[in-house]
Amino acid sequence: MPIREPRFNQGKLTMSPPSMKPWKMSPPSMSPLHMTPPNMLLPNFSPPQFKLPMLSASRYFPPQTLFEEDLECPPSVARFSLDDPTVCAIGAYARDTQGDPVNPTRAAKGRGRIYLARVMDHEGEVRGDAEFPPDEPRKKIIPNMFIVDEVKTPSSIIDLCWSTSDPELLIATTTDGQLLIVQVTVGGRSSRIDILSTHRISSAGTIITCVAFSPAANDIVAAGLSDGSVVLFPLPDEVEEDDQIEVIQNFRPHSTSPVLTICFSNDGKELFVGDNKATVSCWQVGRSATRQPKLQWADDETFADGDAVTKLIAWPTERSPKNTIPRRRPLLLAGCDDGMLRITDLTEKQVIPPPLTQEANIFDQTEKDLDGGIWDMALLPPLPRFSKIDEVEVGVFTPAAYPHIPTDPDENGMLISGLEAGARVFVQREEFMDVFIRDPDETKDKTEEELDEEKGIEKDWFNRERQFKWYNVAEFKEHGGRCFAGSAVAFVDYDPIFKEDGKQRKRRGWRLLTTSFEDRKVHIWQVYAD
Repeated sequence: MPIREPRFNQGKLTMSPPSMKPWKMSPPSMSPLHMTPPNMLLPNFSPPQFKLPMLSASRYFPPQTLFEEDLECPPSVARFSLDDPTVCAIGAYARDTQGDPVNPTRAAKGRGRIYLARVMDHEGEVRGDAEFPPDEPRKKIIPNMFIVDEVKTPSSIIDLCWSTSDPELLIATTTDGQLLIVQVTVGGRSSRIDILSTHRISSAGTIITCVAFSPAANDIVAAGLSDGSVVLFPLPDEVEEDDQIEVIQNFRPHSTSPVLTICFSNDGKELFVGDNKATVSCWQVGRSATRQPKLQWADDETFADGDAVTKLIAWPTERSPKNTIPRRRPLLLAGCDDGMLRITDLTEKQVIPPPLTQEANIFDQTEKDLDGGIWDMALLPPLPRFSKIDEVEVGVFTPAAYPHIPTDPDENGMLISGLEAGARVFVQREEFMDVFIRDPDETKDKTEEELDEEKGIEKDWFNRERQFKWYNVAEFKEHGGRCFAGSAVAFVDYDPIFKEDGKQRKRRGWRLLTTSFEDRKVHIWQVYAD
């Protein structure tokens, strides 16, 4: 008796459309009467190809922690390396602190920490195919994190930012107003993290609340201060010597209200600033930042209900899929203290300030009395095209490692850290009302890249510009404390269920790392786009 193949190895059901011709009758001279029934085969059916705003996990089926690490100090910020997605720097407050990142001035005088973590891939098995002996056991990738090194800092860590030009350097800010230049040396379990130098760029008692490197890879850094000012400076030539930073620009964008967030535009020519009084402004700084910043616009009304603008992202960023940038409208994503994600359209140059196009709430109707809001946002990195996924090895994915693999312009999203509300995943998808199904006869022989070229600027079937929205699609609520930070990397995993011709398929997704402050934990979880 032949061995039966499992049902998920069988070919797809193919069905032909019914013949709508009437019954045929033989000529009257023939006896008896002969009749031929119509072709009653079922029609050819395939599911629509449009993308719904959902992942493998959802708000109703939240993902579970795959890995959990206990830290000695409460983590306040976490950032995966831009160059090596297996490396993550985690900043922490002093062990017995009474403060938190929302109120850094209340932090105790104890020394903080910067942890150097490696998140490695290990291959495991889903289950054996005992009923079908020819099948190999299904495989999956399991993340595992190691704290390979740590360094004590003069005080608690508020913010971290990796250099866009030197993959071994990052900048950290502390609750006592110092700025640290830190070096990370990656070498497996022998990886090290060292503080090269400490600097002061402001008067005593002023805290550096946020920092950002210019994406122009010119070592220009912007820093927001608690006194309401913003400074621009280059990295010093001698990064190992203390107090060598020379400020080239110092200006006050709004008032004396503390600046909570800053970000550069994708080309590095503009700087966006947000403060704790719900004011956002845009400044032209140029790539070199040597000329005096020029105010482009300021908005103190759009975000007024949010009380504080805690995080800004000028989207698309330098890490977005390159084929997304020319076709989508540039946006400014603003996370606010009231839990609202507010999105403005930066293409409307004739409208000052830019118009608000969407407000999305991280809470649903069942969540009440949560002391939560948006505190941090991290971009979900580009994923490889699904049609090219077989050419990518399982594990973390970076476009630089696969220059010949195009990234998917339709897979864009953010990881949001929501304090008491835990972590949320937002993705950008086309509005439901504009979804249409392509004619399969016209597209069956075309690749995804050819279809994208035909679309050009994102147009719908009637040649109107397509409308895209950001949707809250997944929630993670296992944090025992407030979630102040998160970071993400793209990766490729084995599909645990489906096979084609006996070979296990692959799937794409994001590996997410989030922090939990009061219970001093780091969580790793994964969501899949396919």
